[in-house]
Amino acid sequence: MFEARLQQGLLLKKIIEAIKDLVSDANWDCNENSIQLQAMDNSHVALVYLKLEQAGFDPYRCDRNLSLGINIATLSKILKAAGNDDIITLKAMDEGDADTLSLIFESQGNT
Repeated sequence: MFEARLQQGLLLKKIIEAIKDLVSDANWDCNENSIQLQAMDNSHVALVYLKLEQAGFDPYRCDRNLSLGINIATLSKILKAAGNDDIITLKAMDEGDADTLSLIFESQGNT
């Protein structure tokens, strides 16, 4: 099982917004220490390297190495539904729906 809960969801929203015009699809490699992305833009001019350390999440759990293929433009559209103050949790299961990434948005306030 993979689970990463980001207390400041705005960080993830800004990161995805910054790379969505460079990279269309990317593999997010998850391991026990971090989430990493490395991809070239379509014209093979720019390299995007992103590493989100385990320490930035609370909690962070990755039982086995996992590679998640994600369309960055689609992820950006989904993240627009989250508020800037929302907590964002990423979840993926090992068995059954192993090809599914769940995004959970939690509002910190009463609004």
